[in-house]
Amino acid sequence: MRILLTGVTGLLGRAVARQLVAAGHTVTGIAAEPHESLHPDVDFVRGSLVDPVLQQLADASEVVLHLAPIEAAAPGSAGINGLVHVAHAAARAGSRLICLSQSAGQPTLYGQAETLVASGWAPSVVVRIAPLMGRQLDWMICRTVGSLLASKNPAQPLRLLHFDDLLRFLVHAVATNRSGVVDLAAPDTVDIGAARRLLRSADQRPRLARLPCWHHLTPDFDDAAAAESWQFEFGWRASDAVADTTRGLVGRRVDTRGAADLAGHLPLPVEVAPRARPSDGALLSAAGSDGQEGEFDDRIDPRFPVFSAATVAEALPGPLTPMTLDVQLSGLRAATRAMSLVMSPGDALADEWGSRAIAVFSHQPYIGVSANVLAAEQLPGWNADEVRRASLGGSHVEALWPLGRPRSAGRVLGSAAKAVVAKRALALLRHLKADTQAYVAAAAAEHLSAVQLMSKSDAELQVRVRLLRDRIHQGWRLTGLWLIDNGVTAATVERTGVHIGVAGVGALLHSDAIEAKTASLAGLIHNDAQLCALALDRDLDGVTAMSGTIGAAFTSAVSRIGHRGPGEVELANLMFGDDPAMLLAAAGHAATDVPQPVKPAGSEAKLSERMAASTRASRELAYDTTIRFTHELRTTLRELGSRLEDAELIDVAGEVFYLTCDEAVTPPSDARLRIKRRRDERERFQTLRPPTVVTVN
Repeated sequence: MRILLTGVTGLLGRAVARQLVAAGHTVTGIAAEPHESLHPDVDFVRGSLVDPVLQQLADASEVVLHLAPIEAAAPGSAGINGLVHVAHAAARAGSRLICLSQSAGQPTLYGQAETLVASGWAPSVVVRIAPLMGRQLDWMICRTVGSLLASKNPAQPLRLLHFDDLLRFLVHAVATNRSGVVDLAAPDTVDIGAARRLLRSADQRPRLARLPCWHHLTPDFDDAAAAESWQFEFGWRASDAVADTTRGLVGRRVDTRGAADLAGHLPLPVEVAPRARPSDGALLSAAGSDGQEGEFDDRIDPRFPVFSAATVAEALPGPLTPMTLDVQLSGLRAATRAMSLVMSPGDALADEWGSRAIAVFSHQPYIGVSANVLAAEQLPGWNADEVRRASLGGSHVEALWPLGRPRSAGRVLGSAAKAVVAKRALALLRHLKADTQAYVAAAAAEHLSAVQLMSKSDAELQVRVRLLRDRIHQGWRLTGLWLIDNGVTAATVERTGVHIGVAGVGALLHSDAIEAKTASLAGLIHNDAQLCALALDRDLDGVTAMSGTIGAAFTSAVSRIGHRGPGEVELANLMFGDDPAMLLAAAGHAATDVPQPVKPAGSEAKLSERMAASTRASRELAYDTTIRFTHELRTTLRELGSRLEDAELIDVAGEVFYLTCDEAVTPPSDARLRIKRRRDERERFQTLRPPTVVTVN
């Protein structure tokens, strides 16, 4: 279906556009200004709603979805006059018009808007929404927060609507032929006092005089139509919507136009900008020959021509599934963009670092060696020669040099750059330990068992998928900043003769936890040939029968690292918790070559060594928690996949991993065809031997 979105570059407009594209619709958007995070498949038109182009766009569309605010003070507002033009264009085109109305807003303004839409010639839907909440803090949610904090009636029950449910309903409404007015609010209520206590736990102290409030925070609602006539199921209850808003408030300050990030924090969620062309218009080249370029492949900027899979092949063994490419690679891009906050890269390197510091060719991740070498010239503790050696090996360095070097305008180089970056890093990282501890606590609080997942409705699983994706992105950003911290520590201890330099962004994916645990378990059995044989046979019962202590040690290890396993970043893979025998077999293989412990030369480690170990442990903790959330998403997708299979939207539950995250939330009508095409493509790549190093001349 062809959809026209007004206000497409607002936060809600961008989110709706992404979901409509995922659902298989053709989307055109119009707004006064572009936005870097707008989905690249949206046909964007820069213009005003009074421009004659609006009629042309409406004529080519089956549905016009009006998301541009009508309040003059709202960001991206087109005013009531904009709605007049949109309604007129939709009527002339015979397109169905869907329009938002704020139930808590000024009655005169929104009443006029609803009358205007309902009295038009075009078939129309007025979606009258309750006060909006959620971690996606746009101007509407910030106004609800301000209204709650300023309310004088704590006992008043309140109806709310979560941003996710509004998004899901709009996509649902587009696909129907219904018209009329529908009130949209979660089916339950929360007391204003209870909501306010939750919000204040995020340490919000807004200047209430600067925050406008809704005209009437508790309007009357007819909530029967959404559930009965529209057959719509809500994913968020009112109290949970407030709690989710609190997640988004941490590290942010609310304002009239939306929330602003506080310096030194990495709030939730982060909107990951899509892979984009260089801002200077440079042309990109395909990495492979015809037939070897995949649907999710990046293209190469010839100024940054060299990529290598050497440092990430073990952590990200390709070809990866589309779900993993969608969730994890966008999370890693979020990490590199967070890291760039301390850099002065210049425009060309900034574009490359933000989009292709870790790239994808033939469903296989590659490190952008060229960009990493240039970044190493700025980042403390990073060494350009080490990046080359780790990524390329000695046999490739001469053959592939030069790695590319665009003009350095806007970039500070050498020791001066490292000093500037170190100073910025100290300011950016001051809340990193506390943020990481909060992230670890969130992983424990938001864990759901398999039984709990089975008890959730389809809508609750869908909104959980979106939350977990945001959590994974948050974790990669934290891990990226710990990598910066590792570099700063490395530069500090280098003066004492201890060398722990960072060899590029591939270190984001480096973890010693499984190797250390496997070695520890191997040490328990390496002196007993029979125990080793049982371990290699994956016979945990046999190991336990021979030694209850050793069997208990393996069981305990699985309980602690059950979310980890081989290829753990790939969402479709089994982990130790799914198949404990994998850990047993790994320990059996390691038992034949267990290194003897080496005593330290001194009675205790040097201060520099302890500092280095501490920063590594912190990065390991952030990484481990990211993988913990990855496993939460994995188990949630398995349950959602089984529901999609039961609904005959896919053939096998595991095929959910051949969809993207947005497609899993709103399966497109051609889901089976997409899955078949992507599965065939991945199987074709599995038969190929992708090169370790990719380059263009």
